[in-house]
Amino acid sequence: MKRFYILTLPIIRELISLSKIILLLILCLSCEDKNKNKLNNHQQNYDSQFNEIHKLVYENPSLARRSASRILKQLSKENVEAKVICLKYIGSSYAFETQYSEAITYYKKALSFAEKLNFYYEIGNLNNNLGTIYNEFGNYRAAYMYFVKALQNYDLSGHKEKKTGTLNNIGLTYLNLNHYDKALGYFKKALNSSTINNDSILTATILNNIAICNFSKKDTNRGMKNLRQSILLSEKANNLYGTCVSYQIMGNTYLSMNEKSKAYNAYSKSVTIAKNAGLVHLLAVSKVGLARLALSENNVAKAQLLADKVMAVSEQNNSQSLKADALQLLASIYEIRKDYKESLKYFEAHTKLKEEMTNSSIVNQIYDVEVDYLNQLNQLQTLELEKKELAISNKNIILLLMSLVFMIIFGGLYFLYRNHQNKQKVKLQETIIELNRRKSNAALEAEIRERKRIGRELHDSLGYLLSLAGLNASVLQKRNDINETKKSELIAALMESINEAFDEVRNISHNLAPSLLSEQGIKGALKNIADKVNQSGKIKMSFDTFGLQQHLDDLIENILYRTIQEIVNNTIKHADASELFVQIAKDSHQITLISEDNGRGFDVEKLEEEASFGLAHIRSWIENLNGSMHIDSKINRGTIVSIMIPINIE
Repeated sequence: MKRFYILTLPIIRELISLSKIILLLILCLSCEDKNKNKLNNHQQNYDSQFNEIHKLVYENPSLARRSASRILKQLSKENVEAKVICLKYIGSSYAFETQYSEAITYYKKALSFAEKLNFYYEIGNLNNNLGTIYNEFGNYRAAYMYFVKALQNYDLSGHKEKKTGTLNNIGLTYLNLNHYDKALGYFKKALNSSTINNDSILTATILNNIAICNFSKKDTNRGMKNLRQSILLSEKANNLYGTCVSYQIMGNTYLSMNEKSKAYNAYSKSVTIAKNAGLVHLLAVSKVGLARLALSENNVAKAQLLADKVMAVSEQNNSQSLKADALQLLASIYEIRKDYKESLKYFEAHTKLKEEMTNSSIVNQIYDVEVDYLNQLNQLQTLELEKKELAISNKNIILLLMSLVFMIIFGGLYFLYRNHQNKQKVKLQETIIELNRRKSNAALEAEIRERKRIGRELHDSLGYLLSLAGLNASVLQKRNDINETKKSELIAALMESINEAFDEVRNISHNLAPSLLSEQGIKGALKNIADKVNQSGKIKMSFDTFGLQQHLDDLIENILYRTIQEIVNNTIKHADASELFVQIAKDSHQITLISEDNGRGFDVEKLEEEASFGLAHIRSWIENLNGSMHIDSKINRGTIVSIMIPINIE
């Protein structure tokens, strides 16, 4: 009993491999009808021969290969589509003989031609077949990538029904990885698609795979139900290949359950079907199952006879998988006979063959990479030769055209450049003239406004004081009857008026050209302004300076002083602020003045549109020094004024 259960895992693996081979066959057969719409006139001449090759691929792969090779030699260079199909059939014939290296070589050749033609349908078929082979190798990552490419190309070709087989293949990949739930998910997707497309052969194959998956999950009842559904569909469609596989799966399952009578009936049916259909490989697989059944019943002679027949078929068809099964059977047979020397010999041969198959898988993976590299290198070399031939044959024409195009482009670019340059010059001159006009207007307006202010101050304050002094002097001159006390009062009032007038003249003079500015510089003048503002109690003003150890240029100091005065006046009159902070900083390149208040703020764009005289004067003064001014203000957020003046004015 122990020996029997050791054989259950190889049985499952054999059935998975068998499912992949039948799917490859179905893919090849289902290509026939779809390809007819794409055949050109030359290719249609080979329709009947292609149909015959379809049948021979699984009945007699060697003969199918010779037929496809003969057609391939007869094809003209222009008939590339037929060449793709011939190469595909040759690759499939090798695949059915488990000569995967040769199969990959021909599939790759066919794929390179199909990709040049954008023959999406056959690109999908070839990628699907390559994925099936790599699945057999155990290179599941490469297999999955080929399957994804197949799905994409089936979409591009408009044959979405062909995705069914590829979905089934992906399910087999996950089954090989023992990820049964994922495998079942893909099998069910494929089953729904095949049912919709009424493809009974493919549906039967998918049901076989679902059965294997359920058996692997120990769900025997559901697996048997799947097998019976598959057998029913295969018998209706006269699909002998699929029916044979289903009975083999059933036999293996019953054998694993130790229901030997049911296993024998299932294997016997598969043998009968395989004999009648001439399915040599499947017949040998069925005999492997019968041999294992015979071993479980200790019928060594029968097992020996069956194992020898399987070995003969494996050598005749060069099938390593069948040979490995036959060697394993012989090792078990001689072990039961207690001929341990012979048993060990066959077991070592079995192990060696398995290692060779594993190494062959690795070599094929490396070979595939090498083939890809050589194909890419060949394509690059071909492209390079084509480029050289084209360059040689059309050299003079290309040079002439390039010269003409270059001259036209160069002339056009030069014309565009000159035109753009002239437009920029005109635009720059217009901008300079406009700026100069605005500066002149701003300076003139500032001068007129300053004169009006001085006139108002002279009229309102100094004029009043001088009028009062003149009145007192007139009284002293005209009236001689004034007593000494009254005369003294008038003289005192006169002197007081004269002193107040003198003070007012001094204040006006100080505002125009403050002596404090020339004595203590902008820092001292800023302190004086801050002291006066703070004494008024209307607003609290603070300031800070950096790098002002020496006097600045007189013009810069005066403009800074006027600017600060204007900022302070605007803040007191309009900002409704409680605090004002002014900072002046000087470095080696420029002087920066920043003021910030916590007032109610304003809309800068709206104020500029209304052409505020205060802002215009400040901007005019600063721009005359090649400086810049930026105002940042929002309603209810205060105002920040930033002014930068370069020190070295060119």
